[in-house]
Amino acid sequence: MKLIATITCALALAIPALAHADANYGCDSINFGAEVLEKLPNAKKLCRGIAEKNGTVYVHYIAELESRDSTTVTIKFLDKDSKAVTRVKFEPMAEQTVMVDKKAVQYSTLDKGQKLDFWIAQNKWGLFSNPDGKAMKIVSVEHL
Repeated sequence: MKLIATITCALALAIPALAHADANYGCDSINFGAEVLEKLPNAKKLCRGIAEKNGTVYVHYIAELESRDSTTVTIKFLDKDSKAVTRVKFEPMAEQTVMVDKKAVQYSTLDKGQKLDFWIAQNKWGLFSNPDGKAMKIVSVEHL
């Protein structure tokens, strides 16, 4: 009985440490390509997770909508403390959607300040609304 209590206590102490160790969601294992690091030097720091689609590893990012007009959208990539690090302006395709609170939403309906999910392939610069989508045309990148 004493052995069971000891094992239970050890597991109770180990679980929070294991959860904290996994908090990078695989981000530390990514080897970014030079093109990605040139455009987004903080790529690893901003990473929120990874996914693999069709043999390509995509890195998940969170951004805040800064502005949008009829043809372009401007976002700010956020670090894990919600600090804006990089501003990106891009042109989404007609009828393209982005994930907001786990729901697909058209760019034309977005409001300033909303948090959006984006993806970038680990080895080739390009911005995606989801790993299954097509890369959007990036107009400008500014490091804040």
